[in-house]
Amino acid sequence: MAELEVMTAPTCRDAAEQGGDMPSQRGGVPRIAVGVGSSAATHAAVRMAAREAALRGYELRLVYGLHRVPEELPDGASFPAAETLLDHATAAARAVAPQLTISTVIHEGTQTAALLRESRFAELLVLDADGLDTSAGWSLDIPAMRLASRADCTVLLARDEGRDEWPVLVGVDPSTGGERALEFAFDAAALRDSDLVVVRVGPDDKADPDGVVAAQLAETVEPWQEKYPDVRVRREVRYGEPAPVLIDLSRDAGLLVVGACGQRPRSAPLAPVAQAVLRHASCATAIVRRIPPGDHAVR
Repeated sequence: MAELEVMTAPTCRDAAEQGGDMPSQRGGVPRIAVGVGSSAATHAAVRMAAREAALRGYELRLVYGLHRVPEELPDGASFPAAETLLDHATAAARAVAPQLTISTVIHEGTQTAALLRESRFAELLVLDADGLDTSAGWSLDIPAMRLASRADCTVLLARDEGRDEWPVLVGVDPSTGGERALEFAFDAAALRDSDLVVVRVGPDDKADPDGVVAAQLAETVEPWQEKYPDVRVRREVRYGEPAPVLIDLSRDAGLLVVGACGQRPRSAPLAPVAQAVLRHASCATAIVRRIPPGDHAVR
């Protein structure tokens, strides 16, 4: 198994309060974090996280939350059940990408709390779809919803494997969040060598007889197209409510990208559109909070 760390809550608090790295962070190497468990959804999340880490050249961080970890660990202390799950997750990740750099950690606390701590130091947090029953009502008590609302980094919900070569779909608006989502989407399409579909949703086509929205969209996309000249881009203007439009288009996409907060960043921890697509989209879904600072080469 990859080197295992066991972290009590005080250790994590100390690292955060001092503004430093987690003890395992390797000299600024970007990382992708993902939770480990026994469900099929968590297994799918580990595989997706491994693919993303391999594409980006990042470290993969496998995370498990344990309710109680003694602050003073005796020599030779072990947690067999947790370590077995981490062993299996490590093997699954290496089956996807044998050369990955992998670290594993057991945190004191719930799985949600463990992943929130790790999101402070990760560039991307991959979530599983456990609990996201599309027939259920809204609930930030569902782990994926809570994590997407409170994580300090961009989150990626693993859903419907086997679409790696399908187009990347991004919904944009005039907000800063829309610009960040567009940057993430261009980078994702370049890494995957896939098409990119950029969608702007307007309220009513009758209110835009001169095609102003389409012109604004072209102007927004142009600098990113120049930065990523090899990405094949299709721009689309649709009319209606953004969430249903994007959910419908997600049936033909491999990845859907939206900003976390829309045009009202202080109104809610997660914008209504982001909540809706997280619950109902047909493909993997990225909720963008910040852009990784590393230099992402087009591959």
